[in-house]
Amino acid sequence: MEIALIIRLTVLMLAALATGGLMVNWIGLARAMARLSSASRYTELHQATNQTFDPYMPIIAVGALLGGILLLALSPGIDSASGQFALAGTFCYAAVMSIALLTNVRINKQIEEWSVQTPPDNWTEIRARWIKFHILRTLFSIPALANYITSILLSVR
Repeated sequence: MEIALIIRLTVLMLAALATGGLMVNWIGLARAMARLSSASRYTELHQATNQTFDPYMPIIAVGALLGGILLLALSPGIDSASGQFALAGTFCYAAVMSIALLTNVRINKQIEEWSVQTPPDNWTEIRARWIKFHILRTLFSIPALANYITSILLSVR
């Protein structure tokens, strides 16, 4: 198997894991968080999930973003269809990372400091903000993955 194909498959795997992780977080976790009526239970759940998602998501999300640059480099050029799809996917994953770093990660760090016994009174507003921006970054990740898939399919035919 040639190295370019191995790189493309690795990029595809990272992008699929990144988008899949965000989708699971939205469809499963965020909806469960939204249903919690107890500030203490919400705080405990959010803190626990931060500890499990934190080492995983940054690695694969950055890998997906950098993978777009590799797809672009492997394409016939930025003016080619595969190059354009790689570039579009890269921009989408850059949006995912920007949204995450400017909102979700900051909120996660804030929630890490909360006491499970005495969360702040405005915890529902903070939760709603986290969920809103999580959905937004997830919605950018879906076309990012689709663009990468299209770029790869156009490159290998």
